[in-house]
Amino acid sequence: MKTKQLKTTAKIATLFVALSASIAWITTSATKGGSPKVAIEELTKHQWTIAEYKETIFDTVRNLTLAMTPCDRDQVLKYENDKTYKIVDKCANVQEVKGQGKWSYVESDNMISEKFASGATIYKKILNLDEGLLRIEYEGEAKKKITITYLSEVGKQDDSRADQYVDNSDPSSIIMQMIREEIVGMDKYMLVGLSDFVNGVDVKSASKKIVVAPLVNMTDPNKIKNYDPKGVENKLVEMGEKAKVDYIVTGVVASLERSTGPDKRPLAHIRYTVKVINVKKGKVIRKEDFAFPGESKSEKSARVWGNVLGGIAAAGAYSPYVPYYGYGHGYYWAGNTSRSLSGLYYSGYAARSAAHAAGNAYYSYSVFSRGVKAEERNNYFASSLSVMESIEMTQEDLHKFLDKSVPLMR
Repeated sequence: MKTKQLKTTAKIATLFVALSASIAWITTSATKGGSPKVAIEELTKHQWTIAEYKETIFDTVRNLTLAMTPCDRDQVLKYENDKTYKIVDKCANVQEVKGQGKWSYVESDNMISEKFASGATIYKKILNLDEGLLRIEYEGEAKKKITITYLSEVGKQDDSRADQYVDNSDPSSIIMQMIREEIVGMDKYMLVGLSDFVNGVDVKSASKKIVVAPLVNMTDPNKIKNYDPKGVENKLVEMGEKAKVDYIVTGVVASLERSTGPDKRPLAHIRYTVKVINVKKGKVIRKEDFAFPGESKSEKSARVWGNVLGGIAAAGAYSPYVPYYGYGHGYYWAGNTSRSLSGLYYSGYAARSAAHAAGNAYYSYSVFSRGVKAEERNNYFASSLSVMESIEMTQEDLHKFLDKSVPLMR
């Protein structure tokens, strides 16, 4: 498949140059002897940052991570041994405490109660907790069910957890989940989780076993320092042999450019590679490049992108706000029609007035910082949405690639 060479914001001189080290999730996770013990004491040992933020309204699950700015994602939640907690917001010029109070734990219900300084209390159910990951659930305003997945400083260095949540602001995560969804639809294959894979667990199955490893995001300097393609493949094969996996699907996000299209709206250019490794043969058996916009997709992309944004345009001017049930405050739109991201959904954004926020504990507790100006958030959100859209436009070709790979995976 021919693709046009795209510009990249992170200048990569030569993508496949042999460097000295492998990707972090392989070098750190593979050395672990087993899963860490799930215990409440892990809560106070770490500081927690958000990996995924979801709302459930009735039966609709909405992943709102896309609407969070980088500084939203950097805010820190810390539980102390003296039963106090603090949320530090890093979006302002100086770090500020956006929430604090006292916490307690009810072991019989596996529940944390957090009492604000104002007197309001939120009760959180712990769904998962270990040294790297914390997932909690609680009831937000308007009866929304809020589910937040946090990573500790340990979890942020361990990408073997990448299949336990969907970060739809990260192109690697979106593509990885798209691949996983495609494989789930192949009845003859067993999808093995990353945790079992890196720990060498042989998941018994009569079907061929496949693992989807995180794509190496070459556009994110915080994710990777050095990349040795052959070294990574060899390490994956070694791990696959230990876990008795038959095939490994992985790849590289080579470039990502955020720009503006002819219609003056955000347009993202992305280029990535997906490859299938046969563990028994110890080599790549299929490999293909994907890109958007592609040489034959410019007209299609303009038409689809225009239709998507048309539903949220107001008076001819682009705005990511849409009214919600007739109330005055705005809600973010964050849409995607692929199976992997579960259709269209809305994202609640707590950018209410200071008076409104001060009068409602849930608004004050929002993961969305009030230190971000509306225009800044609008621009970031629109740009991020264009990245999601660009990846979705490659899904048809990705499906064809995986479908053609099936005869080789026998």
